[in-house]
Amino acid sequence: MIKRLLFYLILIFMLSGCAVQRAPESLYETQKEKTEEVKAKQTITASELKELIDEKNEDYVLIDVRTEEEFSEGHIPTAMNIPHTEIEDHIDKIPKDRLIIVYCKLGVRASVAALKLEELGYKNVINFGGIGSYAYELEK
Repeated sequence: MIKRLLFYLILIFMLSGCAVQRAPESLYETQKEKTEEVKAKQTITASELKELIDEKNEDYVLIDVRTEEEFSEGHIPTAMNIPHTEIEDHIDKIPKDRLIIVYCKLGVRASVAALKLEELGYKNVINFGGIGSYAYELEK
């Protein structure tokens, strides 16, 4: 009986502490906070990426580094196509002040592209890995 009461008290205490959150002052502030959170952990899940896309967050750039042919067969919404072998040729399309997320088919070409971007001075580059990790609808 006492154990059960103690359990419920602890549960109530934990839940009440988790419920207190600051409401965002604007949508932009919320978007900025989400991209900053992703930058801090240097990784992103498929659900976090989907959330950025659905919120029309403008604080990131998503780059599909596969070939144009692969891109046309299906890609993650909002992605621009810059094949990994052409990153340096299209550097003017990639802003340095945003979070850069790269992906390919399996993650290998995205790793190459991420390293190249870091060599070119980009600080916030994340390799999402392979498109197969994105379990949501693709664009064609």
